[in-house]
Amino acid sequence: MFSTTQRTSTRRVPDVFRLVSRQLHGQKRQSGNRKGFQGPEGHGEKIWVFCHRRTQQIIYSFSEKLEQFHALKQLPFNGKKSKPAGLRKDYWSQLARIDVGEGQGGVGRSIYAKLRELKHLHEVSWGDEIRYKTTDEFTARQRREVNAAEANGNEFRPARNKKERGAALNAQKQNAVADLAAILAGQGRGNLVAAQGEDGASTLSSVTVHWANDQDKNYAETWSSNVTHGLLETPTYVGGTAEPAPPKAPEATTA
Repeated sequence: MFSTTQRTSTRRVPDVFRLVSRQLHGQKRQSGNRKGFQGPEGHGEKIWVFCHRRTQQIIYSFSEKLEQFHALKQLPFNGKKSKPAGLRKDYWSQLARIDVGEGQGGVGRSIYAKLRELKHLHEVSWGDEIRYKTTDEFTARQRREVNAAEANGNEFRPARNKKERGAALNAQKQNAVADLAAILAGQGRGNLVAAQGEDGASTLSSVTVHWANDQDKNYAETWSSNVTHGLLETPTYVGGTAEPAPPKAPEATTA
């Protein structure tokens, strides 16, 4: 017969073995070469930027086609009916594609992470300007009230309602282009676009941005010299080109 003390000690033996085995397995994991997630070949060399045609919401992706499960996680809830339940293909189109070059997937993943971080910052941190309408949002009555207030030496700023504030927070197209220009210029801690050379000097990696509409790049004030601009294979608009000629009328045929 075992005493109560002996029965308690025998029950604790498996716990001791379990603790020792965990320590041994932990030492093996720490001693190995931990490279982290590498992904498939070419992962991060191209980044696609998608934009909603009506709300100007932005989604970043490593693939040419949107995956609904991962894409919806990038859309915040800014009020009732501000976040769609699913993605409609006729509402989403490519805004741009970022190419960092073959073998530069690490740089591309760094750009992707910075873009996601800045997008989240715009969506959760804003100033008082989000509360007021811009001039292109004024109604005819509000425009008259603004002009009357200015004539009397006062200031009147029409305010947005809850739905309009949610729509303003969703519209991230202009911010996305400005963020991209800043990131490709090497700004930000841990940005791998700015690589340190052997002499300690910082050099910027060459990046090509292909636009669906080449006028969208003008949302950024300046672009660094390491950025080259191009067009997608099927651009939606090319600035400075002549309008397409109207189709010719079919010629009449004689019997």
